[in-house]
Amino acid sequence: MRRLVAVGLVASATALAPHTHSRMQRAHVKEHAQPLMRRALGTAAVALALVLPSTAQAKELTDAQRFAAEAWRATDKLYYERTFGGADWFRARSDLLQQATDPESARGAVDSLLRKLGDPYTRYIDREKYDTLIASTLGDAAVVAGAGVQVVDGDNGKVVVVDVEPGAPADKAGLRAGDEIQQVGSSQVKDAASTAQKLRGEEGSLVKVLYVRDGKDSTADISRAVVPLSTVRRDQSTIRIKAFQLDTATKVKESVDKVSGPLILDLRGNPGGSLEGGVETARLFLPKGAKITTVTAANGQPFAYDAVEDGAFSGRKLTVLVNKQTASAAEVLTAALQDNKAASVVGTDSRTYGKGVIQTVQPLGDPPGAEGAVAVTVARYATPSGGDLNGKGVAPDRVVACGVAERASSCAGR
Repeated sequence: MRRLVAVGLVASATALAPHTHSRMQRAHVKEHAQPLMRRALGTAAVALALVLPSTAQAKELTDAQRFAAEAWRATDKLYYERTFGGADWFRARSDLLQQATDPESARGAVDSLLRKLGDPYTRYIDREKYDTLIASTLGDAAVVAGAGVQVVDGDNGKVVVVDVEPGAPADKAGLRAGDEIQQVGSSQVKDAASTAQKLRGEEGSLVKVLYVRDGKDSTADISRAVVPLSTVRRDQSTIRIKAFQLDTATKVKESVDKVSGPLILDLRGNPGGSLEGGVETARLFLPKGAKITTVTAANGQPFAYDAVEDGAFSGRKLTVLVNKQTASAAEVLTAALQDNKAASVVGTDSRTYGKGVIQTVQPLGDPPGAEGAVAVTVARYATPSGGDLNGKGVAPDRVVACGVAERASSCAGR
C-alpha cells in the first residue's frame, strides 16, 4: 500500500536526520493524510487515461526505467494542473524511458521532467530528504539525529538560525537564534536546505560550524545526537509554532490551557507542513461556522474547511506574529484568523511567503520510499474571503521592525 502525505513545506529547514520509523508510525501518517487527499482530489484525480505498457512490455523495463515510469505515473495521476504546463506529457514518458539508462541518469531525467512543469513545488525528493520529511510530519513519534536547529534563507543569501531546540547539540555548543551560519565543516553554505542537510549525520559524529553574531566570527563544535522533534513551545503568553504536524493542534491547546489572558502565536519562520495541522489549530480560535480555507483540486470542485464547533479559545484576545518566511499552512492559519477578525496580525515584513498550493508526497520503490519520492502539487487553497495566497501571501495589519532573534512579546508590543 502506497503512502500519501499531504504537506506544504517551504522556506525553512531543520538540521536533523531520519531515525527509524515503526510500522505504527507510518500507519499514523497514512491514517491522517489520506482523508485530506480524498477530499482534495475528489473523484477526478485522474482526468486522462493512463497509457501503460502491457505486462510483457513492463517486464522488459530495466530497474532504472521502472523507477522513471513510476515517477511519471504518480505525477500523471496526482498533478492538479491537467495541461501539465503545456508539456506533451505522454511524449515526455517515452523520452523519460530512453534517458533512464542507469539509476543516476533516471533520477536526473525525472528531476528534469518535473522542472518542465514550471512548478517549483513539484519535484523529486531523494531518499534521505524523504525520510527527513516523513520524520517532520510524524510529530513526537519521530526522533532524529542532528544538531537541533531550524534555519531559514535570510536576506542577501544569508542562512539564519531562527530556532535552537533547548538541550540539543547546537544549544550546548552555543548557537542562538539570529546567528548567521557561514560554513559547515569545510563547505561554505548556499541555502537553508543544503545547510540543514550538512548539519545532519551519524549520531555522535562531530561537525564544526562557522557563524557570525553581532558582526563577529565564531565557531561551534557540534556533536550530533538524537533529538526529539518539538514544534510547539510556550514562553509565558507566547506560543511558538515552528511547523505544523498532525498533532500540532493538540500541543497548542495543551500550551494555551496554561496561559490566562492575551496570547501571541509566533509563526515567524514557520514553513508550513501538515495542512490538517494548520486547519485544526485555526479551529481552536474560531467560532462555529467560521470559514478557514477552500481547497480546489484538479476536478475544479472546491472543498471548504470550516470550524465545526466553537473553538476552545474562540474570543480570546490573540496576536499572530509573522514574517516573510511564514508559509503555506502557517499562512492558511494566519489568513483564517485575520479574515474572521479573530486576531491582529503583526509582521516584521510587508507580506508572508506566498505559498498557496498543496503537495502530496508519493513514495517510490519497493519498499515505498526506497528510491525517494515525488512531491506533487495536487490542489490550491484560498483564504476565507476568497483571496489567492500563491505568490501573494498575507499582508499584516501592522508592520514592525523586529529581528528574528527578538522575543515575540517585544515585537508584538511595538
